[in-house]
Amino acid sequence: SAAAAAVVSDGGLVGGSGAAAAARPVVAGTVSSSLFAAWTGSPGAGRRWAELPPDLGVLVCQCLTPGEVVLLLAASRKMQALAISEEVWRFFCHWTWGRSANLRAYHSAKDLFFDRNGWFPQHAGRREQPAFDVQQLRLHDLPCLTMDLRITDDEIIAVSEAPRDRSTGSCQASVHIVDPGSCRLRERFEVSNATINCCDVGPGLVCIGSDDSKVRLYRRSASVDNGDIVNVGGGSSSAISSGSRHSLGSTDFDFDDDAPYHYRVACEYICASEVNDLRFAREDAVIAVRTHQNRAPAGLDVIPLARPDVRISFPGGSWATRGKFIHALDGFEDGCSLSKVACSGEHPMTSAFSAMLFDFRRSAPCVADLPVTSQRRGHPPVGTMLWPLRAGSSPKVYANLLHDEGRRQGRGTIAMVDFRYPSTDVCVRFQLPDPVDDFRCFGGSIYAACTQTNGPQQRLAVHRCSPAAGGDGFDTECLSTVVEAYNAELRHPREDLKVFSVCSRGFAISYGDHLALGTVSQPGFRAADFGVRAGGAVRGFDGFAHPASRVEAAPLTPPAPSRKMGLLVEEPS
Repeated sequence: SAAAAAVVSDGGLVGGSGAAAAARPVVAGTVSSSLFAAWTGSPGAGRRWAELPPDLGVLVCQCLTPGEVVLLLAASRKMQALAISEEVWRFFCHWTWGRSANLRAYHSAKDLFFDRNGWFPQHAGRREQPAFDVQQLRLHDLPCLTMDLRITDDEIIAVSEAPRDRSTGSCQASVHIVDPGSCRLRERFEVSNATINCCDVGPGLVCIGSDDSKVRLYRRSASVDNGDIVNVGGGSSSAISSGSRHSLGSTDFDFDDDAPYHYRVACEYICASEVNDLRFAREDAVIAVRTHQNRAPAGLDVIPLARPDVRISFPGGSWATRGKFIHALDGFEDGCSLSKVACSGEHPMTSAFSAMLFDFRRSAPCVADLPVTSQRRGHPPVGTMLWPLRAGSSPKVYANLLHDEGRRQGRGTIAMVDFRYPSTDVCVRFQLPDPVDDFRCFGGSIYAACTQTNGPQQRLAVHRCSPAAGGDGFDTECLSTVVEAYNAELRHPREDLKVFSVCSRGFAISYGDHLALGTVSQPGFRAADFGVRAGGAVRGFDGFAHPASRVEAAPLTPPAPSRKMGLLVEEPS
């Protein structure tokens, strides 16, 4: 019980709510103290013990903290049965992770909670590696690359380049919407003849930027029975016909015709040059990085969606960017905001890269400029870039130290910069065994997709850098390996693009014309433990069935029906 309580008190739960965790002990402490007094107090005159109904016991446990519920295991057999009930721990999972809880992946909600939503399994007091079910889907006809990727709890959004071979029947760049549960294609719609370079998601919308110097917004619309589309997110445009999404050339897609919604274009914004990167801010604004045709950075645009006519443009190398040229940007884990946006900037004279922090509410938006790849830090004068750049929990930002030579050689290095310190002398570096293609920050850890070229076939390995269990340093572990289903030697290393994204449900990697999806699953030792507790009832378990239809785990010790437990109530008059 003490070990379990220590795990519950860990503040690093993936996707946990800090505000909710802070507010819960206040309420739980009051309820638990009063109930404890009622359960342990001596019955006075005119009072008797009444049986505590099971449903009331569940409600009482929901008012407590997980640590207090764990302490009930040592109280009695009935309290033990109540403390390990699925209903109680399913509530705690929903409270901590909301809709992101991976309840469908686990037999036991209690095991899922102690495994921190499946990402940090614990077995016999030791941390184990998480388990994933990996599926693959072909998105494009070759040659066509996925340029950017986002995975959420509801869907996967992948945007592509314009196909180079026009004989395939499709000559436009497209957006693919994939179901993360079934790995089936929900929707595909074509955008333009220009390559889509980037995408981002907001509440009910997808924002994309492309080489035709346009930023487009697509809003989610609910489907109705007659095949039309009803707009639920604002904007106006013609509906996307269901037949157009099946005109895909020679690729045979398995569409999900039961998709509850579709996307329709809401608006377009024309920029001065090509859009290479963008982020959707919570203030209903889009921050776009513009480039020239040769991919040289051109500037930044801040576009308020309600008033696009009052957009603000920052030319590259201007005083607003401290003379730097912006290559990439990202928002922090708690959400992208105009008040804090991380960027990577290049000095025009020395080609040294810096990690920069911007507050676009100010007339001078750059509030921090920390050089990372300077000669003083041992880097060559040219050839070392910060790509990709990812913002973690504020105010920390991470960047891969990409060398122009040897992209597929040596090891990967990710540098971490903390904007609270005025110097990069305290910069932390994470060493990975293979070169980094892409990485993301999630739940206080770094998840990176790395290319392994030491075998007969090129493979993608997903590595995680997370704080060590003892609190000293960081641990690096390989979580999963995906064998690439195409010949990467047919492409130049600069064109062999791989994009990685991660969320509570799992991860997604694009390579070539394929998409690999890894969803969190229950580790083997958890299934074995559940089989012992449930007496072999696991064989009828459906991991994707409704929680109410699952096999419930039997209590470790059956409750004794003769014992009387309950609340002290007034004697009826």
